[in-house]
Amino acid sequence: MDSGSINLGSNPSPATIVFESYIMYYAYILWSSKSKIFYYGYTEDLKKRIKEHNDGISKSTSPHRPWKLLFYAGFKDKKLAKDFELYLKSASGKAFTYKRLVNIALKKDTLKG
Repeated sequence: MDSGSINLGSNPSPATIVFESYIMYYAYILWSSKSKIFYYGYTEDLKKRIKEHNDGISKSTSPHRPWKLLFYAGFKDKKLAKDFELYLKSASGKAFTYKRLVNIALKKDTLKG
């Protein structure tokens, strides 16, 4: 059975449907309200990675704390997550990001002062 597929068995009841777990990879965008900058990254453990950013473990993001998660996308393949992160960092990816992914969150942040 492929990862993520449903095992329906011979005569499944709703209680017997089983999802196999698999590793997910995430591309994400963080926002620093302190520095007014975005950070783009990818990771296998999104909660842990955001905590590391906010705990100052990453030297490059430490001065800009606190970080707020604005967007994330999950992928079954590490290469897809990394490729999407690289796209988000490109000029066309940033245009897409500003227009479609983060504009509402930024408006809310700006309104808060």
